[in-house]
Amino acid sequence: MPKRAARSKSVEHEEYLGGVLGECAEVRPQRLSNWRFYFEALPLYARNLGVILFPLIAAAVAYGIGRLGEWFSAPSGFALNSIFLYVALIVEGYGFALSVIFADQAWRHGRANLGAAWDQGKRKAGDIVITIIGFFFLVWVAGIIGTILPIPYLSLILQVAAVWAFLYAIPATAIGGIPAGGAFSASLQAARRHPLATAILAIVSYGVWIGLTGYALGAISPYASDAAYAVAQVLLAAIALGYIALIVARQYADLAFRFW
Repeated sequence: MPKRAARSKSVEHEEYLGGVLGECAEVRPQRLSNWRFYFEALPLYARNLGVILFPLIAAAVAYGIGRLGEWFSAPSGFALNSIFLYVALIVEGYGFALSVIFADQAWRHGRANLGAAWDQGKRKAGDIVITIIGFFFLVWVAGIIGTILPIPYLSLILQVAAVWAFLYAIPATAIGGIPAGGAFSASLQAARRHPLATAILAIVSYGVWIGLTGYALGAISPYASDAAYAVAQVLLAAIALGYIALIVARQYADLAFRFW
């Protein structure tokens, strides 16, 4: 192989590794046995309330898409409503990805910048959207496969396993710089290397999401008008996604060093 070609491949490899680590390069690696960051995320959240802005906008847009889907698909017996709901999920996923970028900056600098997070998200928009679509598709496929065999809860178990395996796919693309085609492989390898840490992250994230969008929203519903309930639904979803973005970004940054 000519020296020039060999050097070119070496440079490309270094650039790829740099993209994989991305913005995480400034984060000091932490021991994965240290779970304090789940609590450290709370004061950081208070100093960086902008972390909920992107999920808030996305949740509002997703709510509008959902209502539009109900109106548009009503004549067909809501047969087309699932398409609108899937689009709404993609919108919320993109808002979450932008929040993860913001959260990563907050961990590294103490305070994050909305404009910088937005610019970074725009540059990676194509890969981020493809990764989001792929994530929800894989979780859906896992559920479908689980319905083939008459085993109780198999569908749910496979969906949980898919979430565990691909939990880092979105942050890998958003803050790690990994192309969409490699994000799922990177996430799976990271989850396999650190199964307990990944499982705890998934459990905490699910608990926060259900606690706010399920129990808290349910407690509000008997006393809220339709408009107030819709506002609470959007706001609580944004608050939950903001915290989840902080802990996901932090753990991905810690894992990024060990992956390479």
